[in-house]
Amino acid sequence: MLPLVFFLLYKRHSKEKSLRVIFYYILYCIINEALSYYLNEIRSATIFIVFALFSLAEFTFFCLFFRYVLSPGLIRKSIFFIWILFSLFTLIDFFLINKKSSFDSITVGVESLLTILMCIYYLVVQIKGANTLFVYSTTNFWIIITFLIYLSGLFFLYIMAETMINNKAFHIQYLLINSVFNILKNILLSIAMLMKTAPVKDQVQKNYDWDNLLSYKIKN
Repeated sequence: MLPLVFFLLYKRHSKEKSLRVIFYYILYCIINEALSYYLNEIRSATIFIVFALFSLAEFTFFCLFFRYVLSPGLIRKSIFFIWILFSLFTLIDFFLINKKSSFDSITVGVESLLTILMCIYYLVVQIKGANTLFVYSTTNFWIIITFLIYLSGLFFLYIMAETMINNKAFHIQYLLINSVFNILKNILLSIAMLMKTAPVKDQVQKNYDWDNLLSYKIKN
């Protein structure tokens, strides 16, 4: 709830579409956590469907966020096609391979890997061409850092979950590690909501000299 409260306190009047995406992502996470807890308590097999839907929904939010924060170019144009391919992969894996019977480690692993690569791309581009102090003080930077740390920290845990989910010791470790990184994610998102929106004169603008795909410059 903490990032939601900070958004309503400091960012509710913001016109940045990327922040709206994060707001709805936070709301969805809260609803999903409550639903997952309930299904786990009643030992319902439906919980695996909720996990699969969460992976697809989470990646959709990530793609929308990157769509708004990346400058026009090949990578931004590719995001929609990446989302389509991931969605098809998720449906095929869920209905034909995994068959709705267990935690879907493959889908979650692919989602995490794709998002981590997009985070790294964003950071390389920003740090390469922008004022370093300016980059560190932006909301988008802290949101990207949140995604990067959160998904990197849980990547191998998710990969192991499908084969180890019935192991009681692993189940306890999974809940502990997942909870720690979820708390860290919420703290970092709260910090992001405290960052001020950058003035227009300091925004990073794409340098359309295509000699270097990652060439950026500060708008004068």
